[in-house]
Amino acid sequence: MLGIYIIHMFKAMFGGSPQSKILDFLGDHPDYDYSISDIAEYAEVSRPTLYKVIPDLMKKQLIVETREVGKSRMYKLNTKNEIVKLILKFDFELASKIAEMGEKDRIIFA
Repeated sequence: MLGIYIIHMFKAMFGGSPQSKILDFLGDHPDYDYSISDIAEYAEVSRPTLYKVIPDLMKKQLIVETREVGKSRMYKLNTKNEIVKLILKFDFELASKIAEMGEKDRIIFA
């Protein structure tokens, strides 16, 4: 039987707020940038909410604007931020530990 490991580190630590959903999605793909439309779809947060939340996340330096593609601005997780680095490191170490536990264990952080 395969183990099921769903770890949404930001949501586990900060609850299911729109900010956490956005950071979780971007944390799963830290090397890529995304438009508001992409983030809305994959993080399951409405576009109007994103337009309210993005400036705050940028002010806290948790995400950064990377470039413009046509009229769309692109955003990604700020992997230079020390807090983000620690959370990603913890997420990686936790995932490694869970993998060591074996397939019979089932852990869900959602």
